[in-house]
Amino acid sequence: MTDITSPVGRGQPNKATDVKLVQQLLNYCVKALALPPLAETGVLDPATEAAILAFQGKIVKLAKPDGVISPGRNTIKKLVSEARIVPPAPSPATPAPSPAEDAAANDAQIAAAAKLIGCEVAAVKAVTMTEVGIRGAFDALGRPMILFERHYFSRLTGHRFDAAHPDISNQKSGGYGKFSAQYAKLDRAIALDRHAALQSASWGAFQIMGANYAAAGFANVEDFVAAMKHSLGKQIEAFGNFVVANPRLRAAIKAKDWTTFARIYNGPGYAENHYDLKMKQNYELLSKRL
Repeated sequence: MTDITSPVGRGQPNKATDVKLVQQLLNYCVKALALPPLAETGVLDPATEAAILAFQGKIVKLAKPDGVISPGRNTIKKLVSEARIVPPAPSPATPAPSPAEDAAANDAQIAAAAKLIGCEVAAVKAVTMTEVGIRGAFDALGRPMILFERHYFSRLTGHRFDAAHPDISNQKSGGYGKFSAQYAKLDRAIALDRHAALQSASWGAFQIMGANYAAAGFANVEDFVAAMKHSLGKQIEAFGNFVVANPRLRAAIKAKDWTTFARIYNGPGYAENHYDLKMKQNYELLSKRL
């Protein structure tokens, strides 16, 4: 869930689950607040109190921040919103890399992932070209490209939201709508069940489902999503881990058996969208260029 059950702040009940949620959400914003990351302990400490005050002053724009976050009020709503849509602020002390430097770094990461998997670089690039193509790994707001899967959310929440929210919780897949609508769907799902919602979207250049966070090399879905937000390099690294974790998937990409790869990677409906044919065509095109 993305709302707390009781107030958090000095002199408040400060239930451990509420405090930990606030700490997790604040950690998406600490760079913008010029603060160090918070320890997500569930205990209200001075650093958390200071971060709440800073958030209320700098982002919520309260004239007199009170350091208290209450259920359903403006501060928690703004905190949830900022955690979902605000990319980390760049450090003024570190100049942004040039496009050429970015491209070189990404190529190096792809080469490293290909080496880890034991496949060709063109094969790795064929997957991301098929998954996101010209849209790229990030949208115009700097957020990872996502696709929300309503059937995942339905399953992960025991179908309890199907009747009231059939467009985001449905036992049938599909109903995606425009790419520009995906974050709005995700945000609505987060308001119902954050943990399930983050697992129900596919993320970044390789469109890895959040539910596959462990195979991608992460301890929890929050860490996975944070990495997807961080950089294309992290997305590439996650893909390498994900493929290596599945011997059949790894064997398929090494052999350029795109039908088997697509069946495992994209699910039983892969043929409807011609994922296997697209990957084969993209691989053939890229292999001539590299």
